[in-house]
Amino acid sequence: MKRWIKWYYGSCLLGLLLWPQIVMGNELFHKMAEEFAEQSVKDFVGFVAQGERYPLLHMITQLRFKIFVAYLSIKKPRDTKLCSNRRNKKVENVPADQQDFCQRYDEIIDMARNGVANRDVFEKMYFKLEPLLLREIEIQDAREPMKKWIEQKIKCFEEKAKCGKDERGMIERVTDWEPNLIRLYKHVLENLGKKLFPEETDIAFLDENVLDSPCSTSGKIGGILIDNGMVFIPGGAFIMGNDKGRPDEKKARAVSLDPFWIDRCEVTNIDYLRYVAKDPHLRKSTFPRQFHDGDYLRNWGSDLKPPVNRDNYPVTYVSWFAARYYCQSIGKRLPSEAEWEKAVRAGTFTDYALDASAELTAYAWYNANAESSAHLVAARLPNKFQLHDMQGNVWEWIYDWYASYPKGRSENPQGPTRGKYRVLRGGSWRSPASHLRVSMRGDDSPINTSVDVGFRCAAYTHPEGGRLRN
Repeated sequence: MKRWIKWYYGSCLLGLLLWPQIVMGNELFHKMAEEFAEQSVKDFVGFVAQGERYPLLHMITQLRFKIFVAYLSIKKPRDTKLCSNRRNKKVENVPADQQDFCQRYDEIIDMARNGVANRDVFEKMYFKLEPLLLREIEIQDAREPMKKWIEQKIKCFEEKAKCGKDERGMIERVTDWEPNLIRLYKHVLENLGKKLFPEETDIAFLDENVLDSPCSTSGKIGGILIDNGMVFIPGGAFIMGNDKGRPDEKKARAVSLDPFWIDRCEVTNIDYLRYVAKDPHLRKSTFPRQFHDGDYLRNWGSDLKPPVNRDNYPVTYVSWFAARYYCQSIGKRLPSEAEWEKAVRAGTFTDYALDASAELTAYAWYNANAESSAHLVAARLPNKFQLHDMQGNVWEWIYDWYASYPKGRSENPQGPTRGKYRVLRGGSWRSPASHLRVSMRGDDSPINTSVDVGFRCAAYTHPEGGRLRN
């Protein structure tokens, strides 16, 4: 058993307690992953926070015992001593009634060995677990001790002499100091350090890029209440849909909504940067792969580097999941489809929510005037609710699942409870004018991202008069 612990510690040395997350075709392994991953992360970070020299070894000792209790029904660590001696010391005198027990013991150890030593598996499991690890480091206030642990491990990989004797032996048994694998481990640790301690050059300019923008104003304009960049939309009924539009826009019907607030502008790159500088979970290299298509924040240079000179352009290449997470994390939410259409209509009944004499180009960026690019938010005129870029610039994610409209009058509709695609609204800089009609509906998979898809947030009114409630 002692030999296996050393091997396993070496395997996990840079896996950061990733054993429970290995993706294997074994049902038992999947069950173990679900059962032990979260607590293992907490245990590991706890040992780091306490200044333990070998936090992974401590965590693995606890994890091993928990697994053997659950799947071998042992009561004390020494209950596996016979199996350990048979495996590691080639002791053959294991009683017949212990043979099946030791076989199950070997299966559990082999699952760990075969998985952790696989480079592809390591990368997948680390990517899946890193957000949980980062969040736990913040919860336990373990940034500084984690930094020291990472620095020590990097030095070890750069120069064998800087490893402890036992540590060096563990790494050699697992990796044989194979250069590509060592580079991978070192790269993972370096990136983890950057997420915990972003370079000052990356975030120093945050407070220097606050432009005098209508997106952050408060007050009243034309009787419309604006508070910290959000516009108050009064409750009541309006006509949603279009009987002369596409089939999915029909049938026009009366919809009644409670009052709500909605962002005056689309969420910008600088808005997003301010948030991800504080919360590593939503960063380009960190946001879980199952929640995007692989192109998340594709136009960002790195976790904290949005496109150059585009701070106040709408953030794009964000999935529905990322948009929802962002809004909820700042106490808001994505708007419903009915809320979005009421906001863009602003009391009008025309296809484009404009006066008869108004020109669409004065209000929206689309393929007739955008010159193949998104533009600075709020550079076009606002609608009657003082909202900018509700039509054009970028499509906007909506909370609702995409489906045909229900029949009859609706009260605060939220769309169907399940579906395959989420709704998109508003058209973009790539769209023809027909896609900017207020009743026009788009849809896409919630994991997808695009150069012309962004979002804005909404919020309910507070029953006691405060601005927001979640």
